[in-house]
Amino acid sequence: MNLPLYKSIFGLKCPRCRKGNLFTRKGIIVYNDMLEMHDECPNCSLHYDLENGFWLGSLWTSYPIVILIEVPFLFAALFAEGYMIWVYFALMLLSFLITWPLMLRLGRSIWIHLNVSYKS
Repeated sequence: MNLPLYKSIFGLKCPRCRKGNLFTRKGIIVYNDMLEMHDECPNCSLHYDLENGFWLGSLWTSYPIVILIEVPFLFAALFAEGYMIWVYFALMLLSFLITWPLMLRLGRSIWIHLNVSYKS
């Protein structure tokens, strides 16, 4: 049984076979070696680094994730008064630090899934 596309993306799986892991460490929020990837899929041997600078494109796919996480705190700070502005700013920084691996890893997974088609 093959994984649906969304499970493959969120499960950080290979886009071609949807079985092999993209990253050496499992999990969507990993702090140690968060961007350490296999050179190729252990299952179908797809070479993950498709060309030089390929992963720079993943910045475009992680940007909407950053916006979804950070904008609510920004709006809360804009409408806050007094010291609460700094509280919301601190919460925004804290949420960024906690979800930073999610943004990077999920951004890479989305990017490679946009560029490599599934083959059963």
